[in-house]
Amino acid sequence: MIYYFSGTGNSEWAARTLAGLTNDRVTRITKKTLQPVMVGEGESFGLVFPIYAWNMPQMVSDFLKNVSVHTGAYCYAVCTCGADAGWAMRLLRGRMHMDGVWSLVMPDNYIVAYQVEDDETALNKVRDANVRIQQIAAQINARKTGCADVQSGKFALVKTFIGGHFFNKYARSSKPFRSSYDCTGCGLCEKVCPSENILVAGDMPFWSDDCQQCLACIHRCPKHAIEYGKSTEKHGRYVFHYSKDQIEGK
Repeated sequence: MIYYFSGTGNSEWAARTLAGLTNDRVTRITKKTLQPVMVGEGESFGLVFPIYAWNMPQMVSDFLKNVSVHTGAYCYAVCTCGADAGWAMRLLRGRMHMDGVWSLVMPDNYIVAYQVEDDETALNKVRDANVRIQQIAAQINARKTGCADVQSGKFALVKTFIGGHFFNKYARSSKPFRSSYDCTGCGLCEKVCPSENILVAGDMPFWSDDCQQCLACIHRCPKHAIEYGKSTEKHGRYVFHYSKDQIEGK
């Protein structure tokens, strides 16, 4: 089984693509799936998640607390990131045995801090990732061990421990979220939130205090009616939308 966490669809695409290449199944990590997982001897355990501030999302960390793995199981993880992964995969390998870990560069979409990449740049990243994911799948199918191909980047340790600390302490606040008059109360934001942090009432969304900062609510709003303070007002939106033909250049 491949378990994945995804807000804008990058990690979901990676997980589903891997599943297709390895003849496996996928399950999305959400608040509802934070239940005990037993991985038996000879079974495969895959984990796919995005990098948040050079670390794994808090919900992925919480999910791993409920995972029990037999020593005879094959375990691997793939992280998606806009550039580099910091020490995230090193920390993951410190928590549980991993036969293989890889990073996968995908379109950057943390619009609280950055503008979205232009479509050509984003598509080229996805095309490169598609080639790389075929290679990763081949290693998984061969049950290779000792695989560690992660783009950690410069000052990886500092970025992960300092950036990750401040991200979880300050950046995950729900207070800056707001909706504009363009909001129709469709309820999509409530549906896509992995931590059930949004409640639509009176045709308006309200945020609680368990935000993962995946920004699914902002990116997936059909009316672009959700903002995070003023930092996202002039930034575009991104949801993985590329077809197989686009990715393969047909």
